Amino acid sequence: MASKNWKDVYQYHSYLYSSENQYGFKKGVSCNSAVFTVRKLVDSFVNRGSTVNLCAIDLAKAFDKVNHHALYVKLMKRFIPAPLLNVIVNLVSGCQTCIKWNHVYSPMFDIEFGVRQGSVLSPVLFAIYI
Repeated sequence: MASKNWKDVYQYHSYLYSSENQYGFKKGVSCNSAVFTVRKLVDSFVNRGSTVNLCAIDLAKAFDKVNHHALYVKLMKRFIPAPLLNVIVNLVSGCQTCIKWNHVYSPMFDIEFGVRQGSVLSPVLFAIYI
């Protein structure tokens, strides 16, 4: 029975892909892979006499900025099956939190942006969102 459940999970794998130029949060590639690729590309252009300009984007805290509705639209454009979309919607929506300051708690409020830190699905959702 467990093997059937894993097959059920893997049937959705094709919907959760990201670009081959996406190096973060993928098995077998890392920051070093991205640096190596950029270095080879820059060397190729410089060796042919071209000027190369680079731009870097700091995505610190980017997981916290994911717009839930924009993420759902991107997932729907991939024609993700309704059961998987429902799981993702339930994972990221309806979350609440509060703030603790000097042993005093604020009222609970909804978390309207972001993907869950520590979830194994969050890096995949972030890559799709970006």
